[in-house]
Amino acid sequence: MTPAALAVDAGQTRIRAALGDGRGSRSATAPGVVRVGSSAGPEVIAERLLAAVAELGPLPEPAPPAAIGLSGFEAMGPEDLGLVADAFRGGLGLERLAIATDGLTALLGAIGPCDGVVVAAGTGTACLGRRGDRFAKVDGWGSLLSDAGSGFAIGRAGLDAALRAYDGRGGSPRLMDAASRRYGTIERVAERIYSDPVPTRAVAAFAADVAAEAQVGDEAARAILHDAARELAISACAASGRLFEPEEPVLVSYTGNVFQAAALIVEPFTREVEALRPGASVVPPSGDPLAGAFVLAELASDLRPERGILQTWT
Repeated sequence: MTPAALAVDAGQTRIRAALGDGRGSRSATAPGVVRVGSSAGPEVIAERLLAAVAELGPLPEPAPPAAIGLSGFEAMGPEDLGLVADAFRGGLGLERLAIATDGLTALLGAIGPCDGVVVAAGTGTACLGRRGDRFAKVDGWGSLLSDAGSGFAIGRAGLDAALRAYDGRGGSPRLMDAASRRYGTIERVAERIYSDPVPTRAVAAFAADVAAEAQVGDEAARAILHDAARELAISACAASGRLFEPEEPVLVSYTGNVFQAAALIVEPFTREVEALRPGASVVPPSGDPLAGAFVLAELASDLRPERGILQTWT
């Protein structure tokens, strides 16, 4: 039996690929992509996508429709995006391909084909709202410009608190100790970060330590997570406001590694959304962005291509 689709979730930290009917009868994981315009161009991104799919083994013939949720999609120009698509289609013999911002696959994975808003917070942040064939994108501008509430933002704030404690400028001694454990010694933090091939990821990795210290009661770490939750709620409500009337009901969900901090992120995020947006209903995601890529492969022909959101090839 021919699988229904090839789905790819291409994040900054890892790429996940699956071949099947939405349950991922075959799946693989490979190193992630980095943003175009930084250290990798479209050729490198295409190579990484193809390498992830190669881990699945041979594709069936005829090749199934494919969909990719791509971190950094919105920053790519048409020419670069076309180069990625041509290389990917040519390398796999695909006819039908959809490439979208990972915000769209996060949305489709979390709430399916319903109207609503989803915030995806991993290394970076992307928020996308959908109402029929209309979309509203918020943030996703990269760590140098925004990505508010992201793993990078949390890690950066945590390292700031760690280094402040070392300097005697306040901060958090517990986060200082956590930084020492992760990076060797506190004196080596800057060296380890700046020498890393992808410093953004190295900083974002510390978000897990911030969450761990928050779990055991460190007030500085808890405040960092609360600030991140507020920023993510502001993004969700901004997207809602561009598509829905002020008192109109709207479905809001979330996805990404940042939300693995569970109640420490989800509860303040929910409170902030409900305070800022009366009528909003915050619901747990029904699936992840990889599941959303399967939905995108199925729906792509019914969605209108839009710059910064979605492009299709047939």
